[in-house]
Amino acid sequence: MKNPIFDSLLVLLFVGFASDAGAQQFMTREGHVHFFSSTPIEDIEADNRQMSGLLDALTGEFAFQVQMRAFHFEKALMEEHFNESYVESEAFPKATFTGRIVSWERIPNDGQRHDVVAEGEFDIHGVTQPQRIEGTVQWMDGAWKLKANFEATLADHNIVIPTVVKDNISPVIAIDVEAQLLPR
Repeated sequence: MKNPIFDSLLVLLFVGFASDAGAQQFMTREGHVHFFSSTPIEDIEADNRQMSGLLDALTGEFAFQVQMRAFHFEKALMEEHFNESYVESEAFPKATFTGRIVSWERIPNDGQRHDVVAEGEFDIHGVTQPQRIEGTVQWMDGAWKLKANFEATLADHNIVIPTVVKDNISPVIAIDVEAQLLPR
């Protein structure tokens, strides 16, 4: 299933960069996403290293996507349930976050870590919600390094946990993201 928001932003970014010779585009195909669900019964976590993203270094606009089937769990059965029953990866293969880093124009590329806020649209399981994420950016060795931690509420994205396992899975999932975006 295509994500029209992500696809539209990609087109705008590519068209914008093609028409502005001074623009700088940074990208990654190797970002890292980690999520964690903690309950008194069980902790569940997964990692995904197939995050891709684009950043317009002039405006702070960005677009990131993650392949849902690329999340790997400690137990194969957890991975199967995640893909088949919860996020329904066949119908909703990607999660996306598109938007802009607030006050991007004031962030120097001085090698220091800077606190930032990213505002945009987070789409998972076919449901898009506005999202405000706090994180850091740092210009280092010719690349932008991004880190963020945020939470996603399953009910906000119509992800239903069956009653039989509802006590095993937290209704709010902690998500950590790291990426290094290199010049394109």
